Amino acid sequence: MVRLSILLVAGFLAAAPAFGASSFPKSVTLPALPIDKRAVDVDPKGESEFILRDKTEVHRGKVWLGYLDYKAWGADKRLVLERIVEALKKGGWEVMMLDEPRQPPLATLKLVTDDNRVLWASVEVFETARVLVLEQDDG
Repeated sequence: MVRLSILLVAGFLAAAPAFGASSFPKSVTLPALPIDKRAVDVDPKGESEFILRDKTEVHRGKVWLGYLDYKAWGADKRLVLERIVEALKKGGWEVMMLDEPRQPPLATLKLVTDDNRVLWASVEVFETARVLVLEQDDG
C-alpha cells in the first residue's frame, strides 16, 4: 500500500506543470519582504485573469505565484498594497487598476520591457500578499 501511494504521488508530481523557484523575475521590483515558504510557484504555460477598470482580461504565458509576508509592516492591508504598488512603479510598472476599498485590496499592473516583453501583475492582500506575475506569450 505504501508503495502504491508513493507511485501515485510521484505520478502526480511528474504530471504537474508547476515547479518552484526562489523568487520572481528581476523585472518584478517588489519590496524586500520575505516570500512565504521561500518559494514561488512557476507554471511555464499558465493562464490568469487580470481585473482592469472596465473589464477583465485573460492572458496566457509563464506564471509566477508567491506570497509576501508583510507582518513587519503592520496589519493595514491598504497600506501594504500601496507600498507594494509603489515598489513596482519604481521599476516601471504601470497601474492598470487599483481598488483599495475592495476586500481584499487588489491592484493590477502592467510592464512592457525594453525588449518588448509584456508582463502583467496582480497583487491581492490577504493574511499574506498574493503576487501573481504573468509574462505574456507572443502568440
